[in-house]
Amino acid sequence: MSLVTRTITFGLLGSLFFLNACRNSNTQVQQQHGKDTSHVAVDTIGPKITVYTGRINSNANDADAYWNRGKLEVLQKNYGPAFNDFTKTVKIDSTKDNYYSSLADVDFILGHTREAKAGFEKCISLNPGNTDAMLKLGEIYFYVKKYKEAKDLADRALKVNIHLAQAYFMKGLIFLEEGDTGKALSSMQTAVEQKSSYFNAYIQMGLIYSSKHSIHALDYFNSAQNIDPHSIQPYYEKGMFYQSVGDYDNAMNSYSQLLQIDSTNSHALYNMGFISFLKEDYNKGIYYFSRTLKSDSTYTMAYYARGNCYEQLNDLNKALDDYTKTIKQNPDIKAAQESYNEVKAKLHK
Repeated sequence: MSLVTRTITFGLLGSLFFLNACRNSNTQVQQQHGKDTSHVAVDTIGPKITVYTGRINSNANDADAYWNRGKLEVLQKNYGPAFNDFTKTVKIDSTKDNYYSSLADVDFILGHTREAKAGFEKCISLNPGNTDAMLKLGEIYFYVKKYKEAKDLADRALKVNIHLAQAYFMKGLIFLEEGDTGKALSSMQTAVEQKSSYFNAYIQMGLIYSSKHSIHALDYFNSAQNIDPHSIQPYYEKGMFYQSVGDYDNAMNSYSQLLQIDSTNSHALYNMGFISFLKEDYNKGIYYFSRTLKSDSTYTMAYYARGNCYEQLNDLNKALDDYTKTIKQNPDIKAAQESYNEVKAKLHK
């Protein structure tokens, strides 16, 4: 059975883009790929919002107060109120590029891609040296696969400031999408030379080397881990690397370290079940797949994988139950339907 898509989180806007890398498996059970789910600290900015609200109540045309309140609302992920505040800001004062940039940021988050593009273009027209807006506009072009336009904007930003790590990172992603891993690595390396704490660049270089099954991947994942010891992603990617080269003990160790940070991470738990299945330790597989489902009852493949384990142990009634749950959640999984039919036939002999 063919395997899965890795989802990588990165962004200059804080948005999500997706790069895909596939691997293969000869078993029915599939390893799954996850993303960092760490969260921002508890909000402590409510009193500041109250201050800006007071200013607005005193002066309905205080553009700066709307803008500052909007930025605080973004930090709280209250994007609707932030959008309203930034919209009022540009209506009150249409001469400031940072007002348009903030509105465009929220437009992009809300899926208003066309409006975001127009906002960043307006921002650049007001301030031709605004490299932040250039890179964000470039990211929009990247998102719609217009790589030449995105690369041109990165180069334009570098003409303003040759030390912009984000611009080199963007070019690296573009080269990677174009299939030139050599240039991608070169650009990523330049990014970390400009900004030694560039977490995403280290992760991305690690992923490139990991796709080549190169031990150098671990160096980059370890660098990212040193930058942010509380992020689950370096541990996860190290686990995936070890798993891909068949070093299951180190893979399990990496996932175990991840679980010390996030004990309910369903992707790591699933992969630990997957490894247990490969090692024919079916009881341990059932344990990890059950923990996966306790963490996320909608994790369809965990039902199917656990059913595989039960079937291997000849516990056919439990296997049939898990295959039934798999089909109920996703009728399009043909292998589950086939397994269901085979087990049902055995039970009726």
